[in-house]
Amino acid sequence: MTVPGTTAAEDTTGGSKPPWPAAMDNPIRHYDWGSTSVLAGLQGRSPGEAPEAELWMGAHPVAPSFLVTDTGRVSLAEAIERDPAGILGRECLERFGPRLPFLLKVLAIERGLSIQVHPTPAQAAAGHAREEAAGIPSSDPHRVYVDPFAKPELLYAATTVEAMAGLRDPGRAAHLVGLLDAPRLGDVAARLRADADVVGALTGLVAWPSEDRPALVAEVLAAVPAALAGAEATGDADAVSALRWVVRLAEQHPADPLVVGPLILGLHRLERGSTLFLDAGIPHAYLSGVGVEIMASSDNVVRAGLTSKHVDSAALLDLLDPVAAPRLDLPALPLGGDEVAYRPPVADFQLTRTVLGSGGEAGIVTLSPIPGPQVLLCLDGRVQVSAGGRPVALTAGRSAFLGAGAPPPVLRGVGEVFRAAPGLSS
Repeated sequence: MTVPGTTAAEDTTGGSKPPWPAAMDNPIRHYDWGSTSVLAGLQGRSPGEAPEAELWMGAHPVAPSFLVTDTGRVSLAEAIERDPAGILGRECLERFGPRLPFLLKVLAIERGLSIQVHPTPAQAAAGHAREEAAGIPSSDPHRVYVDPFAKPELLYAATTVEAMAGLRDPGRAAHLVGLLDAPRLGDVAARLRADADVVGALTGLVAWPSEDRPALVAEVLAAVPAALAGAEATGDADAVSALRWVVRLAEQHPADPLVVGPLILGLHRLERGSTLFLDAGIPHAYLSGVGVEIMASSDNVVRAGLTSKHVDSAALLDLLDPVAAPRLDLPALPLGGDEVAYRPPVADFQLTRTVLGSGGEAGIVTLSPIPGPQVLLCLDGRVQVSAGGRPVALTAGRSAFLGAGAPPPVLRGVGEVFRAAPGLSS
């Protein structure tokens, strides 16, 4: 193929490389938990009426980015399909096949997301093969495994972010549930105390009879004020936070038993600059804030609740790992200059962060060499990216793409830049 902006002599099918970087035109995903103002404000646009939840940067088939040059634009997914080796590089192609293995996002979280869990690579491959053999269409809302890939994810908190992630200690969960004078939750509390079965308690809530759900939530809400007063009197800050989130979630989902999720799942408050890594088997839900998220490029999600989408309690029970836990504050590995890397224990991705310039004076940073395709996102400021071809100017919320073979990118300006790339090979 010839990427827009190249000449015939630069056609990647002939062995020459197109001039990188290329500016990206990225899709906005509209979900009801998003914000009407955050992403628009980030990009300097007028807010729209519909909530904007996620800014996607990648080649996911549902909503791929476009590469933009002086001569036109082309879908990044299409560019990879036409010339996978030229865009991805041989190493990335051999490791992951003809696809971009990661998806970079900016999340604008106004309301709580669904409680969900992701499969392991083996579970994803087996589940996808099973559903393909059964002839279940990928568009079927009851389909669980829409692709054969796992979906680990890493969130960098761009503002304070609150999240539920991981199962609480059974004793602690039993104590928190027991704070509520809610008879309908008696069996849940008893199961936690007698059997220390947090997974069973969670899946029991997921399978709660539909006709009794509104009554359960109403009973829980009626019991919160007394429980909250008691927690405040004893100085139990975790209980206070959990109970306040129960109220907020009940306002958003008045007929969903998973509003008591904060009592069963761990609550985490990430200050700006903190990270949260979530691997397979960990139930989780982001609750508020703005974050930069990098994840394996997959759509495999099993939802437990706090959603209008399909909930599959059987699949949830298969995927939940009672000992898997979120990893907070991954070490920021210095790469040289002002660049640091976050490298969780997965092959699909890594994320780097660079801050350049100070006191209003522009800085110049040459990023470290990383093989394979890369996405550079400017989260703040004004930055110029160059890598052998015509420079691309980025402002907040804009990104550029570098294909395989590009020299290490050079950044000039004042701002904060994140770089997404495949993880290191073993």
